[in-house]
Amino acid sequence: MVLDNAHGSYSLSLQCDTVYCDYADGFNLSGVRKLTLDILSLTASLNAWVLFQRPTETAGITHDAIGEMMAGYFAFQQAGCKAVGIVENSIFVHAGSPHRPSNLTMPFMIDKDEEKIQHWLSQIRLSSR
Repeated sequence: MVLDNAHGSYSLSLQCDTVYCDYADGFNLSGVRKLTLDILSLTASLNAWVLFQRPTETAGITHDAIGEMMAGYFAFQQAGCKAVGIVENSIFVHAGSPHRPSNLTMPFMIDKDEEKIQHWLSQIRLSSR
């Protein structure tokens, strides 16, 4: 048995060039790396896609993992991600905002209205075809 010290739980699905990421609990550095690699693996065959993140109220991140999260978003951008929509269910959804690197240029939308985010992502997805 291999022991993994990754913290944070999530499920991923891919529908119509949209990655749905439902996640909960506190993510540490290893947990963020694992999630990033799993998303990159799921989207490896796609040229353009969008990411829809739906955290629960329990979702969080350790301070030392924020830089890794931002590096993950940059990796997604390099791999064809056109936009990220995040449902504002957790106080941690804004944790990365002050740490956003200048080379991370894809748009983000953080909002409590899930339908509004879905509509915005679908418009971006359609315009990037």
